[in-house]
Parts: sequence; structure tokens; C-alpha cells
Amino acid sequence: MGGNWGRILEVDLTQRSVRDLEPDEQLYRDYLGGSGLAARLFFDRRGWEADPLSPENPLLIMLGPLSGLNLPGVSRLEICARSPLTGIWGESCMGGHFAPQLKRTGYDGIIVTGASDKPVYLWVTDEGAEIRDASHLWGRDTYETEDILKTEAGDKRAQVMCIGLAGENLVKYANVMNDRGSTAGRCGMGAVMGSKKLKAVVARGGRKPPIADEDGYKKIRERLGEVLKFSMVAESFGAYGTNVGMEFGMAMGDVPTKNWREAYWEAGREKLGGVAVAETILTRTHSCYGCPVGCKRIVEVDSGPYALEEGPGSEYETAAALGTLQRLDSVEANHKANEMCNRYGMDTISAGGSIAYAIEAFEEGLIVEADTGGIKLGWNQPETLLLLIDKIAQREGFGDELAEGVRSMSGKYGGEEFAIHVKGLECPMHDPRAMWGLALTYATSVRGACHVSDANLFADYGITDHRDLGAKRSWPYRAKGKAAQTVASQEKGSVANSAIICLIAWASEGGAMRDMMEMLNPVTGFAYDVDELARVGDRIWFIKRAIGNLCGATRQDDRLPARIIEPHVEGTTSYLTMAAFPTMMSMLPMGKLRVDKLRDVLANFQMKVLVPNMNKLLRSQRNLPGFRGHMKRLEAGEAEEIKRRTVPFDDMLQEYYRLRDIDGRGRPSRKVLESLGMGEVAKELHG
Repeated sequence: MGGNWGRILEVDLTQRSVRDLEPDEQLYRDYLGGSGLAARLFFDRRGWEADPLSPENPLLIMLGPLSGLNLPGVSRLEICARSPLTGIWGESCMGGHFAPQLKRTGYDGIIVTGASDKPVYLWVTDEGAEIRDASHLWGRDTYETEDILKTEAGDKRAQVMCIGLAGENLVKYANVMNDRGSTAGRCGMGAVMGSKKLKAVVARGGRKPPIADEDGYKKIRERLGEVLKFSMVAESFGAYGTNVGMEFGMAMGDVPTKNWREAYWEAGREKLGGVAVAETILTRTHSCYGCPVGCKRIVEVDSGPYALEEGPGSEYETAAALGTLQRLDSVEANHKANEMCNRYGMDTISAGGSIAYAIEAFEEGLIVEADTGGIKLGWNQPETLLLLIDKIAQREGFGDELAEGVRSMSGKYGGEEFAIHVKGLECPMHDPRAMWGLALTYATSVRGACHVSDANLFADYGITDHRDLGAKRSWPYRAKGKAAQTVASQEKGSVANSAIICLIAWASEGGAMRDMMEMLNPVTGFAYDVDELARVGDRIWFIKRAIGNLCGATRQDDRLPARIIEPHVEGTTSYLTMAAFPTMMSMLPMGKLRVDKLRDVLANFQMKVLVPNMNKLLRSQRNLPGFRGHMKRLEAGEAEEIKRRTVPFDDMLQEYYRLRDIDGRGRPSRKVLESLGMGEVAKELHG
């Protein structure tokens, strides 16, 4: 068996003991690694019976067979547990530089149980593991903690993943940080670490990860490297970061603004978009270990109230969640908010969603100054935004309420209709009204609202398709085929998060399951075919769905807030789409020299002309007769046009249930679980 070591570190913080676990090889073949193997191990330990913040909740830090290799986008790991924010299965993927070092220690992951009575950190090398005192680190932010532990390690190659004040104070959406700007952001995994008094994990290894077929591995690495050279998707992310999405997303109505109320806000793109960052505060770019895409931004603000030293810039999700969602028009304030969240160790999506909900509730009179401690909430108030982030991390005053998340606050204050979450997880910054596939993505995701547990976002953008899995192309504003597209997207997403590979890198390469097969087979030696990999993806998805059911989730939880499937409260947007634009070049029928020259010309045109003007190009479609007529009818409030603009969610969901064989209580059927070799899961779920 290649790719995996066949060894997992088990740590009991209550007993202060460590030991090695050696899973059967068939488990690796059936669940790959990452979040797939984590889900199986969580099920076997009956993790759903534990309170999320109790010592009994197992925390799984898991690598996949691709983690830490020299393939694009595989410097990743998954952190999994029962989520304190949602109460169901929680998982969060992290890039950066930590995973390769952990891989080199000879472990496939770490299972942490119990809880320490004082702060500790875990030191892991290829010689074993130690539980060490972290009392001197408690209260330190993530940047300070990383610097101190690297100094203590005495080896600049040692890598650190850690929590900040938010995790220590059990903020329900506290995250885990490494490399300063790389996060396991969602579901509150930092709070789980905090509940165990686990401040950090330090890894330094020297072992070479096992490869079953070195020649085959070299061939696929070289081929995918060539593909990326001609990927306009990779080129765009490299030039402007993940926030390149702001340039065309705002025109499409894909960028949530003013708590998902406003259809289009020009200033948001102009002030916060990837092009604006590149022209103002960008100092250089950065990448996760071994990745040629280089989508990370390094920025600096020299002076003023939002000055910050050179460091990680906002990703797209943060530019929106702590920017457009607040109707904030200051790129400097947005990046200061990002830095604060990074240092405190706090998910920017949930923090932004919680604050945006509170602002609207304040405007509606549901939350008053007596609740906020005299703070007047409102849109585009950067000083207030930064103050609230600080109070959330400290759990001070009204920050203690915000630290519980949108679902908890709306249950107390009301305003459920504008509390934008699914299953308790605040929605990420892509709008289902712009791409209907996201409606099913959010509703049926195994961890709550999530855009990276499947590949629907890239399919609706037109970057990838799933014909390789038998799912025909479904256009962004069409219900037909969305259920089948979502099933195929979830199969790919489940494999990606278990293998583990960044979805951006995989999509830049084309997003085909055959490419995944050709990466996994020489590494693992398992000789998968495409059908078996799709079956692995199904197995992983269904066990996570079953865990959610065992935690109490039913069909009633597969719902979306009406606000994000009905026309915008303020303003209108046309049926604009990126799907018609050619965004990727993977093959050109020319000689190498001419291809390279053409590639340079096209890349220069895209980066200098097309991307900076994509908003204007898309918005110009509004003046076409067909588009303009629909716009006028929507602005006039005609019932038929409103119906046409409302996502036909229920119809798509029922078709999805049929394809997935989900019963009336929201559970996978006994038949489908048994067909995937999970009879014990079927028995536990159905009795």
C-alpha cells in the first residue's frame, strides 16, 4: 500500500498517553483517507453520542494518500469532529505547509480524545510523539504561537497548526491556523481543540512518503504540470488570487451584499475585488507547499487606522463576508478585519454572517442598544466591525452572543427569515440565485452550508463538467439535471476531500475523475477505475450523511432560507453567466513553440484586458433585448417574472432524494448502505 503509512497516532489527553493505531488496508481502499477515513473512524467510535465540547468528542486530524506529495494542490489535511456550531458532522480542510511535515513523520493522521487539565501542545516527529506543556502559550494569538513554537523546535522546517483566543474561549466557529494565512476555517474545529486544552500541534518529519509506482507517479505529475501551464483558471487565480471571483461574481449576482439583500453593488467590486487589491496593497504572492497556482496574496498597509504589517491578504470569502456582506467599502479595513480573525483564530465566513445578521436585526428593532452594550450597529461601519470581532474572540458583552452564531441568535432575537445558514452553518459567499446548483449544494451538504464539499460551483461556472460520471451539463439557471449534477459533484468532492486535493487545483486541471484515478493509482497501487472511485465517493458521502442523521438531522434540516432563493430585496440582476466564456485551455493542436507563444498572448490578454473588464463585459448583456425585458418585468414586480427568478428548490430537492434513495426521515436507505458494504451503518441507523 502506497500513499499511506498504515499508521495513525492516537492521543488521550486525559490519560496523557500516546499509541499507534494500524487500520486494516481495506479501510484505506474503501475510504481513501482524509475526511472519508475520519468519518469511518468517528462512526466506529460512536462519536455522535458525545457532546461536541466534551472530552469524549474525538478530534481527527487526517491526511490523505496524496497529502504532501509534489502534485499541484495536495498540501492539505482535514480536521474533523462533531461540530459545536452545528451539532452534526463537522470537517474543515486546511492547506499551507503543515500537512507535508506531518506526512513525513510516518503518520496518516492523529486522533485526539480526552481533555487536558492544563494547556498542552503535541510534538510529533518520525521518532514518535510527546504531550508538552503550553501554559506559556495560552492567551497568545496564532501568529505569536507559531513563532514561539518554531523557535522552541529549533528547526525552521518544523510546522505549527494552532488555535488563538477564539478557540480558547470556545467561540463556536473558532478555526485552526497554520502558516499564518492557511486555515481549517469552518465548523468550529478550533473550539474543539480549545475544549481539550490543545493549543497546537507541531510536526517535523524526515521520511519520504511511500509511492507504489514511482514511474507512473512521475508521468502524471509531469502531465498535470503541463496542463496547468495552459489553464486560464490557474492563471487567473495566480494573477489576482481567489478574489478574482469578485470581478465577475458581482455582475452575476453571485456576491452576497448587505446580508444577501442587495443584487449589485459596484463599489464592492471596485474597492474589494482582486484587481483593486493588486493595484493598492499587494506586495507579493504566496502559495501552499508545492503548488504552482500561487493564489494567496501578501499585503501591507503602511499607515492609517487600519495599518497592518506585511502578511496574508483576504481570500474571496473574507473579502465578501467581512466586506460586501457588511456593505463595507474599505479594502484596508477589510484586510485589518481579516488579520484580526487570523490572529484570534476565527472563521471569517461565520463571523461575517453573524455580524451581518445582527446589523439587520438592529435595523428591524429586534436587537437594541441595551443588548449590544450601547453599540449602534449599521452598514459600512469599519470601526464597529473591528470592535465586534474583538468582542467575539474575547466573548465579551454582545460578542458573547455573536460567538454562538446566526442560528442561536435568531432563535433568541427573531429574524429567522434573514438568518442565513443551513443546519447552523452560515452560508459561504456564493449565491444560489446566480447558480441554482448551489441550492442543492448548500441544502444537502453533510456539514451544513458549504461550497467546497462538492464541485457544483465549478460546474455551474462552466469550468468543469461531470459527463465522465454520466451527468449531462445543466446550465446555471436550469432545474433539469441539477440533481444528477449534484450527485456527481458530491462524488468528486468526497474523493477530493479524502485524497486530499484542493478543488481549485483540480478544477484548473479539468476536474475529471480519470485524472484523480491516474493520480491515486501509482501512489496507492490500488488500481482503481473511474466507477470504483465514484463508488468510494458515494460511500464517503453516505456515511457522513448517516452520521448527521445519528446526530439528529432529518429532511427538515435540508432547507434554505427563503431570502437566498427568491429575488433580491434590493435591486435586480440579469441572468448573467460565465458559462459561455472559454475559461480553460488544456489542449491546443499546435507545435510546442507555437502553443507557448499563443498561451503567452492569451494569458496576457486575459490578465490585462479580460479579467479587469469582466464586470463591464457581463453587465453589457443587460442591454440586450431579451435580458432588458426580463429586467423591466422584475423591477415592475410582475408575479410571473418573480416566479421565474425564484429557484425551483423543492422540485430539485425531491429529484435529488429520489436519486440518492433518501427516505422520508432524511436517512439513506438500508439498501443503499448495504450495497456500499456498510451493513453496520445501516443497522445503527435503521435499527
